[in-house]
Amino acid sequence: MMQKTTTGLEKNAWQARDSVLPKILAESPLLWLGLALLVVVHYALILWGPFGISGDEAQYWLWSRHLAWGYYTKSPLIAGILAFSTLLAGNSLLAVRLFAPIFALALAGVAYLFAREVHGEPAPARLAALWMACIPVYFLGGLVMTTDVPMLLLWLLALWAFWRAIVCEQRWAWLLAGTAVGLGLLAKYNLGVLPAAVLVTLLGHGSGRRQLRTPWPWLGVLVALLILAPNLWWNSQHGWATVLATWGNVTGGQGGWSSWWSFLGGQIGVLGVLPFFLLAVLLWRERRSWPAGRSAVLIWISLITWVFYALKSLSGQVDANWPIAAYLGLIIWAAGPLSRAPWRQWALASLAVCTLLIATVLALPQLHALGVPLPSKWYVPFKQTRGWRELAVAAQNRLERVQPAFVVTNFYQYSATLAFYLPTHPFVYYQNFSSEPSKCSIHGNQYLLWPGYEGRLGENALLVLDGENAPIPSSWSRQFRRCGKPENFSATSAGVTWHRVTMLLCRDFLGPPSRSGPGSGGRFH
Repeated sequence: MMQKTTTGLEKNAWQARDSVLPKILAESPLLWLGLALLVVVHYALILWGPFGISGDEAQYWLWSRHLAWGYYTKSPLIAGILAFSTLLAGNSLLAVRLFAPIFALALAGVAYLFAREVHGEPAPARLAALWMACIPVYFLGGLVMTTDVPMLLLWLLALWAFWRAIVCEQRWAWLLAGTAVGLGLLAKYNLGVLPAAVLVTLLGHGSGRRQLRTPWPWLGVLVALLILAPNLWWNSQHGWATVLATWGNVTGGQGGWSSWWSFLGGQIGVLGVLPFFLLAVLLWRERRSWPAGRSAVLIWISLITWVFYALKSLSGQVDANWPIAAYLGLIIWAAGPLSRAPWRQWALASLAVCTLLIATVLALPQLHALGVPLPSKWYVPFKQTRGWRELAVAAQNRLERVQPAFVVTNFYQYSATLAFYLPTHPFVYYQNFSSEPSKCSIHGNQYLLWPGYEGRLGENALLVLDGENAPIPSSWSRQFRRCGKPENFSATSAGVTWHRVTMLLCRDFLGPPSRSGPGSGGRFH
């Protein structure tokens, strides 16, 4: 399965390093024109579309203003990317998402080159690139800037390097794989599933075990660890916060068959119905041929990754976006048979359906603005990107009454989005008022590692609590000379209520109580 193979492609002039770019542009000009237009569409939607910043994007933007080698729940690469993009374009939505369309274009471009090398002809390469551009979850990666966006690109690059190392027996490719894995772990710890899947694949085959007896795979591991070392050092100085939070994701949550079916439904949703079932049917129909082909390594690595998350769903919740990298290798492989009859028509139909689905979803806000009645549940996917600006305007109106003042919320996304949309971009604090102590888990956040507001004596404050008529914590009121009456506010736009909060203005901060209140985790935040 993993023996070195030779194809006509390796003897073809297309492989000449000094002429690759002109040849790939010449053999698929319409594809590259279409991908360039897609980048324009992405930027147009970012600039003029209905979607504001998401809670997670605002959190990453806040991290970029406090650069470090690690953060409570994630690796540091996203913060570095946003620090650079905001340096170029300021503290704006465009700046936050500046590189998202570029990463999406790069993902499609790398898929083209990878599939071109695997299959030796342009038709599968074009299909692989189009699927990367049109499958819903990968299209979304060109509109928002999350940790998944750079992680997907680095996963695909690492997978390509692993394929070259294992199938083509290019020893230096192990070093490239280690580089991509190290950078990928700095993007998101989920990429750690990839080298684990590669190891299982190698251990399952004699030729793979022989490669493990050479120094090259382990030199790749060393390269990855050297790149990850600053993040590991940061974790060692902060109670292994990211490691424990990631482990909480792996081991936490309620599982069972209901969770598994939810996982399966989520995968069909993010990938698209036709692409998902095409991959499943193709795997079954081609089950006798693919184990001996050049793509076998890609399939085994992808299936092991997918099965890992499927088994995880039986023991706890798996977010729909976690396994999306598992499909990258399957797409590279499937592009071969799907570009030929009798599968070609189904592949083209899947592209058309995905494009129609994306266009329909993007049109929902416009349809609503035109007065078309739509079920309220259809707006759920937009909740993370709507209503934050309106919430910030309401908070600013209240802050103007009591300056100088600071803001505290009980939900980290409120804190991050308010910091982004308030005119002066102040630091907005987070306070856990629950009765459970904060721990390094999936329920923690970066605010637990940052200083609190204990030094703002004599200032006024605005408390923003999630939900209408939210109970005011007694520990909060005791810290001020006097507080006003709670006010309910609903963040509404286009006739849809996105967020409901309770706001409370208090005057003259007296300082923290002598003992930390419940939920403070031993610190006053």
